[in-house]
Amino acid sequence: MSASSTSNACKLLLLGRCLRAVLLSVAIQFFLLTVFLLSVNFQILHPLAWVTGTLRLVASWYTWFASIPLLASVVLYGISLSQQHLSERPYCPTRYNWLLHYGVRKLFFLGAHIMVGFLTAWLYTGYLQADYQHLRYKCIDQECVSAYHVYLLGMGITAGCYYFVSVHMRQEITIEFPVLDQSRAEKFRELIYSSLARSLYRSILPALSYTAFFWLFGRTICHQLSSIFSVGLDERLEGFFGVAINIRLLFYGYFLTAQIWSNMHLMRCFYDILLTEDLPLVVTKQRAAFAQEQEVTMVAGLGVFNVYVVQCLAAHFFYKLALRKDSTQRAEIFQLTQPGNRPANWRALCDQCLSLLGSFTDELTESMQKISVLKGAQSLPMPKISETVSANLMAEKLLLRQYNQMHGIRPIVPPSREETVDRPADGIRHVPNWCDRVSKQLEQSYHRLVQRIPGIVYFFKEPEGAKTTFLLSNSLPLVYMTQGLAQICVASLKEDPYGVVQNDLSAIIKALNKLRNELDKLSSVIGNIKAPCSSFNVLRCAVRRSLYAVCTSFCDYLSELLPPGEELRQLQDLVSQD
Repeated sequence: MSASSTSNACKLLLLGRCLRAVLLSVAIQFFLLTVFLLSVNFQILHPLAWVTGTLRLVASWYTWFASIPLLASVVLYGISLSQQHLSERPYCPTRYNWLLHYGVRKLFFLGAHIMVGFLTAWLYTGYLQADYQHLRYKCIDQECVSAYHVYLLGMGITAGCYYFVSVHMRQEITIEFPVLDQSRAEKFRELIYSSLARSLYRSILPALSYTAFFWLFGRTICHQLSSIFSVGLDERLEGFFGVAINIRLLFYGYFLTAQIWSNMHLMRCFYDILLTEDLPLVVTKQRAAFAQEQEVTMVAGLGVFNVYVVQCLAAHFFYKLALRKDSTQRAEIFQLTQPGNRPANWRALCDQCLSLLGSFTDELTESMQKISVLKGAQSLPMPKISETVSANLMAEKLLLRQYNQMHGIRPIVPPSREETVDRPADGIRHVPNWCDRVSKQLEQSYHRLVQRIPGIVYFFKEPEGAKTTFLLSNSLPLVYMTQGLAQICVASLKEDPYGVVQNDLSAIIKALNKLRNELDKLSSVIGNIKAPCSSFNVLRCAVRRSLYAVCTSFCDYLSELLPPGEELRQLQDLVSQD
């Protein structure tokens, strides 16, 4: 099966899960509506009538017909979520490139949030008192614009925008794999409980902010609406006390915000639960002709680069497979093909993992060269030390020199003449002519002039460490893959009867150690760039854990796997220190 057919087959499987997530999002609307009606119509003296009346109202024909606009907006929101999960994630070096690629999609997503928030508020206000239900209501002697209704509709729009800005505006949609294996019912139950509880305190800030905004500009908005509809002006919410002392309205607005926030959160987490379920991957394809077109191998899933979710699922499947002791699927990795006696399964898996490790490490190294702090540290002359000095002492001296350069601290001992004078190869000091000096000054003046134009640097210049941040944010497949590869190497001591892993141990250890060294360099400057520290720490710990597991299991053979040198000493120190 080719890479495109593998990608299409995995997309088809994930599309079915996305459709189930949309159906769950539709069903949860009636559950949240029931919770809202039970809260606003609370009757402690007549509990049976309270519950039965609420259920009868939810199951009425009015509710089913009035919910159609909201359900349509929920389906639209689910389609936009599915599209973002199954689309490719290219790197955008500048904010201008990001706007070109994600601008239309983000605007469409913002519109979906606004529609869900507005229609939720519109549906819920239909179950409140008469002066809350409609935009126009009967005043003393004329029709007026209901300030209560305007307040609640604006609260719904604000809640939708707040969730978009806080969760989806700049960040890409990601999936979170569960730490513990639970059934789908247990996941849904814990998700609903946690979402309803979390929404109560997450909704305080947007509710108070919108209330302050409505206190300042609510009269102007109501006046404009009254002019449009040629009706009277509602004066019940004028001034600070008109808004602050209306406890029932504030409670409705706060509870409506909590409902919309939990609704958005539940719809997003439904995708996490369904998309993180294991794909039906296999290690070895069956020989049957009909199975060759249907089965997707684990190695093929790791090679799907255009769908990030598929690569994460394949890496997670590999990690869980590597942890299963005495598993028949794990034993298939070490098997030889018949006929031929070739380790085809291990060869394909090892080549794919080393390719992913090598390409990620090379891209990370290239991106780190654009960070000014690391660039300055690399340009410094390396201190001349003897072989008896440990690697830790050399690293401390390098970090100290880097810190002094960053903060402008001059050394107590002046540098030697050989370090201060940059002599050419022929020993003659060449002085640049006046043309070179003038051209350099003009170029510097041009760059300073361009940088002073507002917005030019912000939109068209690549932020420092942007590529590094992008790589770390999308490093979840590396986290699972490195740990799974290490567990396979450790298990090969007892489960590899043919020794198919031994020939590649040296390359695996070198690849892991190279990535560990790059992450250690990055750890000194991770606070100076806008990189996700959680993703960096998870990746760094996973690589160190994997390297330690392999080196500990093969510590007696490290001198045979690696040539004598600095790399061998680093790995021996890693085993002895930990």
